[in-house]
Amino acid sequence: MSNGKTIGMVLFVAGIIILLGYGLYKGFENLSWENVDIIIAIGIAAIIIGLLVLFISIVFEQQKGKKKMRDEIKKEDLEPW
Repeated sequence: MSNGKTIGMVLFVAGIIILLGYGLYKGFENLSWENVDIIIAIGIAAIIIGLLVLFISIVFEQQKGKKKMRDEIKKEDLEPW
């Protein structure tokens, strides 16, 4: 995996683990939108940032693949019969 995918996946999984772990720790009864703790904010931010990094790295990798494929295809193959 490339660095972007690895970082994105780690942040995404870490965010999910943080949210699940903290939710289990608090027992879900103390969690409400009026009382959002810093741990919840960090977990949600990690998930969002992780997803963004994954999407951006996938787009860059696809662009690299297109360029590489264009360079590898011979010019004769691109000409019409």
